[in-house]
Amino acid sequence: MGKFLVIKNYISKDLFEKLFVDGIHLITKVRKNMKNKAMDYIDKVILRKRAIIESIYNVLKNTYQI
Repeated sequence: MGKFLVIKNYISKDLFEKLFVDGIHLITKVRKNMKNKAMDYIDKVILRKRAIIESIYNVLKNTYQI
């Protein structure tokens, strides 16, 4: 089982469900046209901290050219 924080919502509903069945859980913001699925508390916390995660990633990418 794996969890991935999805920054952009470019994934179709069918693919999202197929990945979920295979044990890959995508953590993404719920948009207006999406159904609100039950989410673990830790997933909600990670989603709220997304901006911090993106900032750190951006620094690493630009500083160390990762």
